[in-house]
Amino acid sequence: MSKKQLALPEKKMPRVAVLVDTSTEWGRDLIRGVTSYAQNHGPWQLQVEPRGRENVLQLPSQWNGDGVIARVSNPNIAADLRSRDVPVVNISGIELEGCSFPRVAIDYEATARLASEHFYVRGFQRFAYVGPLHYSYVNKHADAFQDQIGTDVAPLERFQYIHESMGSQKWQKQRLRIESWLHKLEKPIAVFAWGTSASCQLLDACWCMNIQVPDDVAVLAGAEDALIAQTTTPPMSAVLNPSKQMGYRAAERLANLMNGGDDSGEDERVAPIEVVTRRSTDVLAIKDQELSAAVRYIRENVFSELTVAEVARSVPMSVRSLQVKFRELFGRSPLAEIHRLRIARVKELLASTDLPIASIAQATGFGTAAYMATMFKRETKVTPLQYRLATRLR
Repeated sequence: MSKKQLALPEKKMPRVAVLVDTSTEWGRDLIRGVTSYAQNHGPWQLQVEPRGRENVLQLPSQWNGDGVIARVSNPNIAADLRSRDVPVVNISGIELEGCSFPRVAIDYEATARLASEHFYVRGFQRFAYVGPLHYSYVNKHADAFQDQIGTDVAPLERFQYIHESMGSQKWQKQRLRIESWLHKLEKPIAVFAWGTSASCQLLDACWCMNIQVPDDVAVLAGAEDALIAQTTTPPMSAVLNPSKQMGYRAAERLANLMNGGDDSGEDERVAPIEVVTRRSTDVLAIKDQELSAAVRYIRENVFSELTVAEVARSVPMSVRSLQVKFRELFGRSPLAEIHRLRIARVKELLASTDLPIASIAQATGFGTAAYMATMFKRETKVTPLQYRLATRLR
């Protein structure tokens, strides 16, 4: 028998459609995560169509492929994908009745917890939420934020936001509603917004109304878009979501299904990475002047060899008084706050840079990689390297 006769047939390259918008950083990063998996474990033939978030992403009627990763955002898309008889993994947080595709989505409760903590340590006692509340999943996001801020503060103010084109009459009418709402709010107040567009319009309205941001109104976007965030006045703080990780994990689950494996079909929720702090929330709304000065000193010097005694001397006040005031307002010690800020910066550097672990330890005030690793694992339950691998997916 000849060598040609012995040769095995070449394995077919899987053809995978990725139905995700390419106009947002969230969508592009998710596609990068899928691409990373395909390059490392494929190859796959990926089909990605450049489209905006509001465009309908749907497969051609005669499409012939092996699997789909999609933002299943409405019943029509769900019905079409069910009719294809191919494995599908859903990456949308939208909950549709009867839609049972395996899903990888953002952990909205963890996002709300991160946002509330971001505002809480800045001393805010009044909070608001802005988003398309006519969607049940957005209402759940707002409810989660309400749960996190608790009942010891003023009730959560909510504003129904609908994404409209800037040139439309509806946009102009909504703008007037936003301005009226902002005018009536008791200030200072911290606003958590569902997405980038709502945050942009809020900040622009504040600027036109001469409302001081972040002193009177602090604005945090629920999704990071580094390009858009730098265009707002002031630059916009935002939650850095794990889009690449979600894309990679969705691709893993799809690969298993395409290879004939089983999938529990359960939702997989991925926690956000951190808040990227810019000027739109970079403020202290703490009434106690001594405590405010201490918190400001910590934030300005946290990445140096900072001690609690040094913080107390900067005010000045006794270490004991500082610890008592900290626990009364924040429920933790000054040292715990120093560690929290350092760990947050470590997360950001691990997720977004290739800096060596030792360099990150030096840059964040931990000094040694060993000490940083100990504190990091105590807080996150994983090592810095494990966290980097999970968030960078290289």
